[in-house]
Amino acid sequence: MGRSLGPWNRFAQKLGLGFMLFLAVLGLIVLTPSLAAETTPTAPEGMQLTASDQSLVANPIDGFPVLLDGKVLFTIRQGIPGVVTAAERAEVISQRIQAIAQDPQVDPDSLQVLTDKNQSVVLAEDTVLFTVREEDVQVYGLDHSKLAASAVEQIRSEVIDYRERRSLRRLLTALVATILSTLAFFLFLRGLLFFTSRLLTQIRQRREADTLILRFQSTQLLGSGATSYFLNGVIRLLRIGLILLALYLYFLFVLSQFPATESVGNRLLQVIANRLSNLAQGFVAYLPELVTLAVLVMITYYVIEFAKQVITELGRHDVYPWFYPEWVQPTIRLVSLLIMAIAFVVAGPYLPGFGSPAFQGMSIFLGALLTLGSSSAVANALSGIILIYTRAFQLGDFIRIDNTIGEVQDKTLFVTRILTPKQETVTIPNASVLNSNVTNYSAICRESHGYLVLHTTVTLGYDVPWRKIHDVLIAAARATPHIQHEPAPFVLQTNLNDFNVSYELNAFTAYPQKMPVIYSELHQNIQDHCNQAGIEILSPTYSSLRDGNSSTLPADYLPEDYTPPAFVVRGANGQP
Repeated sequence: MGRSLGPWNRFAQKLGLGFMLFLAVLGLIVLTPSLAAETTPTAPEGMQLTASDQSLVANPIDGFPVLLDGKVLFTIRQGIPGVVTAAERAEVISQRIQAIAQDPQVDPDSLQVLTDKNQSVVLAEDTVLFTVREEDVQVYGLDHSKLAASAVEQIRSEVIDYRERRSLRRLLTALVATILSTLAFFLFLRGLLFFTSRLLTQIRQRREADTLILRFQSTQLLGSGATSYFLNGVIRLLRIGLILLALYLYFLFVLSQFPATESVGNRLLQVIANRLSNLAQGFVAYLPELVTLAVLVMITYYVIEFAKQVITELGRHDVYPWFYPEWVQPTIRLVSLLIMAIAFVVAGPYLPGFGSPAFQGMSIFLGALLTLGSSSAVANALSGIILIYTRAFQLGDFIRIDNTIGEVQDKTLFVTRILTPKQETVTIPNASVLNSNVTNYSAICRESHGYLVLHTTVTLGYDVPWRKIHDVLIAAARATPHIQHEPAPFVLQTNLNDFNVSYELNAFTAYPQKMPVIYSELHQNIQDHCNQAGIEILSPTYSSLRDGNSSTLPADYLPEDYTPPAFVVRGANGQP
C-alpha cells in the first residue's frame, strides 16, 4: 500500500511546491508598488521610463515630464511665476491625469480644449487639467491651441491604454499566462533534471568501464577518473546556470504581465538587453584581436609540427650519427615549449585584459614567485636537461651515484629515482646527480653490445703455486651463472704483499643488473673450488710455528732429493 501511494505523494509534494511558488509570485505582484508615479520619466514621449534616465531629462533645459503609469506624455519647461515652478507644475498635472485615469466615471472622450486669445484650457468634463499659456508657446514654438490639442490626444490614448491594462479581462489573461508559465517552468526543470541525471549515470558507467580516457593524438591528457570528475562538474554547473536563467526569465515574464510590476519586469528586461548588447559590442570590437590570435595559433601549430619533423629526421642513425635517438623526444618537448613561450609573448597584447591592473599584478606575482621561490627547481630542471644530453644513463641502466647503487627507475626533469637491490626507491635531485660521479655499469652492454668486467681479489700465501691458483679461480668463474665463457675469465696478480699474494679474478657478464647475485655466487664457487683443490684461504695474514731451516720455496722448485738441514749448535771453538 505504501509503495502504491509513493508516486501520488511525490506528485502532491511537487504540486504543493508549484502552488507555493505561484502564491509567492502573486504576493510579489500584489505587494510590489507601482513605480509609475515614483519614477521620474526621462525618455521621449510614449516611452516607458527608467531610473537611469532621470538625470538626463528632468532638468530646466530639457523640461520636466508629465507621467502616466511611468510613461512620458509631454514635458513642461515653464512654470507659473510666483505660483509654481516647472517641476511642481509637471507634478500637479501628472496627479490630475492619474486621478482621471483611475476614475472609471470619467470618459476619455470627454477631454476637450477651451481656447481663447491668450490661452487654451484642457478639461476632463468639469475638471481643469492644465492650461497652455503664451509663455509655453514661446518655448515650444507652436500655437497654444495646437499644443493643447496634441496633449489631449496623447492623454486620451494613454488613459484608454491605462484602463485596458487594468481591466478584468486583462487580469484574467495575465493569471492564465502566469499559471501556464509556472507549469512550463516546472516541466522544464523536470526535463532538465531527468536529462542531466541520465548524462551523469552514463558518465559513471563509462568511468567504471574505463572508457573515458581523454587523449590528444597519442598523448593521454586525462584518465577516466579525472575526465569523469571534470564532466560531472561541467554538467552540474550548466544545470545550475540553466535553472537560474529559467527562473530569471520566468519571473521576468510573470512580472511583465501585471501593471503593478510591469515596470520592474521591463527594467529587468532592459538590464538583460543592455548586458547582451554590451557583450555583443565587445565581441565585435574584439574580433580583429581574435582573428590575430587564431592566425598565431595556426602558425605556432605548423611551426611545432615542422620542428618535430626536423628533429625526428636528425635522430636517424644513417643520416646524423652525432644526434642520438634518445635525444629526439626531449628535444621535441624543449623546442615545442620554447616555440609556445615565444608565441605567448607575441600573443600577449592581443589577449583580453592585457595591460589591465589585474593582468599586471598577476604578471608581477608570477615573476616574483619564479625569481624568489624556484631557484632550486630551476637548477634541478637545468641539470635534468644537461643529464639528458650528456647521456650519463638511461632508464633501466644499473648505475652508482656516490654510495647509491641500483637500477634507474625514473628520470624526470627535476629528480632521478633509483631502485636499489634491496627494493628501496632512492630519489636524488638532478642538481646533486650532476655534481656527483656517475658510474654506469650498463652502458657498455647497451651501446656496443660488450660485456661488463666483474672483479674480485683473493690473497693467498706464497707456498701455493700461482698457476694452480689461476686454474682454480678461472674454474670457479666458469661455474658461476651469467659469467661469459667467451671472453674467458682471467687472473691478475696485483700485488706481492709481505705475507701473501693478491690475485684479482676478472670475469665478463652481460647482466649488470644482476651484479650483486653474480658476486655472491662467484665467491661461493671460489670457496668451493679452493677447498676441493686443498688451498686454504687464510687472508690477509696468519701466524704459525715452523722449522726455519726449511726453504720457503714451493716444493715444485726444490730438487727431488732435497732434505732440510738439521738444527746445529756450535761451541766457542766452532765445533758442533
